[in-house]
Amino acid sequence: METVPPPLAKPSASTWPKTIGIIAIVFGVGGIFQGILSPLSLFLTRQQMQAFVDQGADQARVDEYLTRLTTNAYMSLGVYLVLAVLLLTGGILLLKRRKVASPLLQTWGVLKILAGGFILFRMSSLTQLQMAIIMESTLATASKGGAGASGGADMAMVNQFTTYAVWAGLGFGFLWLAILPVFLIIWFNRRKVSEQIETW
Repeated sequence: METVPPPLAKPSASTWPKTIGIIAIVFGVGGIFQGILSPLSLFLTRQQMQAFVDQGADQARVDEYLTRLTTNAYMSLGVYLVLAVLLLTGGILLLKRRKVASPLLQTWGVLKILAGGFILFRMSSLTQLQMAIIMESTLATASKGGAGASGGADMAMVNQFTTYAVWAGLGFGFLWLAILPVFLIIWFNRRKVSEQIETW
């Protein structure tokens, strides 16, 4: 009597599409909220900056800051929404194991680094202007209080330190911004991953 060999065990499916797909969906939804919240922050900022004018800051510089901030906020809204939709769509397609998910997520990665870096650079420039306005109002208040030249020297030192802090924040911000895009680009260009995607 012949013995029938047991059926071969079915190889287990890879779990990385589900893991990365969920991460992409979560960050995509977060990006949508980030884009929507960008213009909403303008209302609070306007009141805050007007308070600095009352303390001695130049109205023209505050108006320039608010104009640039408004432009940047609506630009961020458009950029973040487009990037979020791309990431969300790529995550959903990856969960469904569609080949198009790979080029879509890699495209998102490149655009995220370029467009996100551009927005981040503009924000750092705005932060420098905001810090200058704050220093100006603080110096005006100190002058009224009789701080004199020593107060001005202290403000100059604080202003220089703030400038260094802004540039350091820009560097760390760009690193944080690029982590997921760089990971996805490297991951999908791995030979083993590419071969597996071809079987979908």
